[in-house]
Amino acid sequence: MFSFLSCTRKEIFFKFKKNKKEIPKRIFIRISILYKENGIVRSFIYSPIMKEYSIYTLFPNGLKLFLYEKKTNKYTYLSANWVKSIERIFYHIKGNIIIMNSNGDFLKTEEIFWNKKYKKIFNNKYTIIYCSDGTVLKAMNGMEATDDLKKIKLKNISGILPIQ
Repeated sequence: MFSFLSCTRKEIFFKFKKNKKEIPKRIFIRISILYKENGIVRSFIYSPIMKEYSIYTLFPNGLKLFLYEKKTNKYTYLSANWVKSIERIFYHIKGNIIIMNSNGDFLKTEEIFWNKKYKKIFNNKYTIIYCSDGTVLKAMNGMEATDDLKKIKLKNISGILPIQ
């Protein structure tokens, strides 16, 4: 009987270990991160909660991000409900995403992938872009763009163009 109980305990422990969720190394609450390069502000992040794991960082309650352009006072703004950052190079962004560039153009969608190394964003979701000149563009099957929204490729496009 002793060996039966012993074997059962090992089996239960082993199953528990297999189903164990990864625990964050660090958790930050109401975080503000100011990143400077050579004394010049490059970005600012605000988030209600940030969780650092071994190979990724998670913002489960979203974030607000300001990316400042070099040698100008202009920035690109991003807000979203959920963000996962893998080694600060690749980001998976979801939920009520708004990106606005320094020209006043902005993008709304529900999911975006951002490769920070190549300064590209892309998705295959419905996306709306509102341009400062009054143009409204709708991409039914996604888009690809530079992260400052200066170059944009839309898939299956429709839209409204202002007549001047």
